[in-house]
Amino acid sequence: MELLIHYTTLPEGMDLPAFELELADVLDDGGWILASRFESGAGIVEVELEDEKLNPKHAIVAVKSYLQRAEFAPDTAIELAGKPVGIYE
Repeated sequence: MELLIHYTTLPEGMDLPAFELELADVLDDGGWILASRFESGAGIVEVELEDEKLNPKHAIVAVKSYLQRAEFAPDTAIELAGKPVGIYE
């Protein structure tokens, strides 16, 4: 199952490599980063969630909680199956 993280800015003091490292730690065995990019004021991180051995719901909640704790901007969203949802919704 693929999860996309859409963002316009990273929290103050965070760069993309630090974000990827922290996200990989949050995902642990629940998934892995496929790709990331930041172009024209918009960033996206593509994550593949483990769904054969683990319930992906747990990884989704962990990612959303991490993004909130790290104080990502309110316009940050996670997208599953083509439907984006704000991280503070």
